[in-house]
Amino acid sequence: MKKMYKFLLCLCLGWLANTQIVFAQAGILHQKVSITKKAASLDEILKELSANYKVNFSYSKDLVSLHQKVTVNASQLPLKDVLDILFIDARIQYLLIGNQIVLQKNKRKKSAPVLTGYITDAATGESLAGATVTNGGTETISNNYGFYTIAQPSGAIKLEVKYLGYDLKVILVPALSRDTLISVQLHSTVNELVEVSVSSETTTGLQQMNKISMTSSELKQLPRLMGEADAIKAFQMMPGVLAGKEGSSDLIVRGGSPDQNLILLDGVPVYNVSHLLGIFSVFNPDAIRKVDLIKGGFPAPYGGRLSSVVDIRLKEGNTQRFAGEGSVGLISSKLLLEGPIKNEKTSFLISARRTYLDLVTAVLGANNNSYNFHDLNVKVNRTLSSKDRIYLSVYGGLDKFVFRDKPDREQKFKMKWGNTTGSLRWNHVYGRKLFSNVTLTHSAYRFGQNSEVNSTKNGSNIDREVNFNSSINDWGAKADFDLAAGSIHTMRFGGSYIYHTFNPESVTFKAGDLNFTTSSFAKTKAQEIYMYAEDRILITQDLEAIAGAHWSAFAVKGRNYTSLQPRLALSYMPNIGFSLRTSYSTMAQYLHLLSNTSTGSPTDVWAPATDKVKPQRSWQATAGAAASVIGDLFELSVDLYYKKLRDVAEFKDGGDFVGQFLRNGPDTKFASLIAAPYEERITNGIGWSYGSEWMLRKREGYTTGWLGYTLSYARRQLEGINNNKPYPYSYDSRHSIAMVVNHKLSKKLSVG
Repeated sequence: MKKMYKFLLCLCLGWLANTQIVFAQAGILHQKVSITKKAASLDEILKELSANYKVNFSYSKDLVSLHQKVTVNASQLPLKDVLDILFIDARIQYLLIGNQIVLQKNKRKKSAPVLTGYITDAATGESLAGATVTNGGTETISNNYGFYTIAQPSGAIKLEVKYLGYDLKVILVPALSRDTLISVQLHSTVNELVEVSVSSETTTGLQQMNKISMTSSELKQLPRLMGEADAIKAFQMMPGVLAGKEGSSDLIVRGGSPDQNLILLDGVPVYNVSHLLGIFSVFNPDAIRKVDLIKGGFPAPYGGRLSSVVDIRLKEGNTQRFAGEGSVGLISSKLLLEGPIKNEKTSFLISARRTYLDLVTAVLGANNNSYNFHDLNVKVNRTLSSKDRIYLSVYGGLDKFVFRDKPDREQKFKMKWGNTTGSLRWNHVYGRKLFSNVTLTHSAYRFGQNSEVNSTKNGSNIDREVNFNSSINDWGAKADFDLAAGSIHTMRFGGSYIYHTFNPESVTFKAGDLNFTTSSFAKTKAQEIYMYAEDRILITQDLEAIAGAHWSAFAVKGRNYTSLQPRLALSYMPNIGFSLRTSYSTMAQYLHLLSNTSTGSPTDVWAPATDKVKPQRSWQATAGAAASVIGDLFELSVDLYYKKLRDVAEFKDGGDFVGQFLRNGPDTKFASLIAAPYEERITNGIGWSYGSEWMLRKREGYTTGWLGYTLSYARRQLEGINNNKPYPYSYDSRHSIAMVVNHKLSKKLSVG
């Protein structure tokens, strides 16, 4: 019996000893540690933990992942949580054996839970693109549809969501064992002082490189022409951007031509952006949510043009309440209505604008001349589930101009042009980390001109009628995907297909017995496709890269053109308030806009590359820096660029037969010339441009604005022009200075 008691006593003592060892081992992982390291290797951090907290780590030097640079900022956190954070993206697992923490390669790393969701405006339900989401150690940006994806390290975290003009939102997220959807609503900041903020290549890093962004409220605070706020006119005041002809809505970006700008309205190309013969653009600022202008370092999803991308996103409609606004200007009136349909899951937006110059001229008795334009935006969106949303967006606009002259003859001249666009979009979240956007698109542009003359000459009547028509019609589909591949990788990939129908020019002439229809370019159909992939990589805490490629193909008249376009951009931020950046990108463009400045819009026609006319191509390299000066009161940025173009096209000297024909009337000579093949009327060549852009900007306070300066050179060399020698391009402008100032006098009154 005594032997049994001794055995049980030994067993209990052994159990207690083992329990103490287990608790001691557990205490190693649960002891509180504090450590702050910026861009240090895992090996360095483990050595510091070992020295300061008497923790023994055992590992092999061939663990490559230990050389990975990480940043850690922990204050009184359990060692276990710190290790979980350190190894969240490294192929390393740790085991507690005795009083040692043993590290070994983890062939199948357990993925951390992922947080996903939408960032929206609390008052309207509008999605907020470009919101910053941080979980303490990792930062991400919401995409164009307000969707974000971010990995959550082990343990509870503070999720911070920031967006310019909105209050900071902080959410305490408990430790998660599975992927979780957390949508966040932000409240607009209510201040006595309304700030003007134009984001252009800011010190926030690569996200804003070569990029200018504006919201609807920012556009409305800028000085206006005839009381009309306009996004295109605002961009013409920025460094590196010029107007084309005086008063036009053209954008000349870094020495490019007007046709080299890809202008997207809710993801759909718009071919002509002019109202009132170029004085205003077709984009109603009341309906705009955000507009971006990209001048260089083009992201991989964009292609098809050489000089810039203007990406305009319309508002989605208020999901919380019915609202409306309207205005009466000097030449036009506007009305916007928005609100929910039955419930918060469906909303609509209707925005309309019309000029009344035709009514004014009628009242003044000037019935010989008449002009008006109108445009209409309609948008409906519905939330089907937490993972599915659909959007329908439609735009239609038309300009009409009529001129009549009655001295000794009767002459009537009519001209009209307009765009129609439509998109049906479906957003879907595919489980873990993958977001998709599938869109069906339609875009059409039409231009028509009619001229009629009835007169008396030498006792005989001469009647003449000339009709000129040009049009483009596109149908397409595209799919875009965002993939959060880890805390240091964010990937985008996708593709698109477009079916083009071109009718560049068709002329009908009637004069007495002479009656014919002719064209140098028959109606042509073409197919365009592209695919792209891009990876945003956080190399270190200070160095970020975006590497990608865009591949495109164009099939027309039995000829297939292809183009592989690499893209690379780097951003280095050694400290807060200062950044360096550089980029390289190549582009291809399968369209040509043939223009003659002496004749104006009747001969400005869009024509595709053909089996005899090559597509345009370019490459561009940029380098720049940005810094905060006088504290954070001002921001100074400077950018250098060099761009090379090839296979650009223009009319040959005397090759604008349509313009000559319209001016000279019923001459059979021009009737035969106009039928000359399109390829014989143009010439190809090369171009290059380079320069520097400077901007000093004040973003906060009662007085805001910017001072911009551009030094630029633009040259072209085309066969048959200027004796085949280089010459200054039509839009070459050496020096450009622009200053914008806004001052807030009171809560409701400001001057600009």
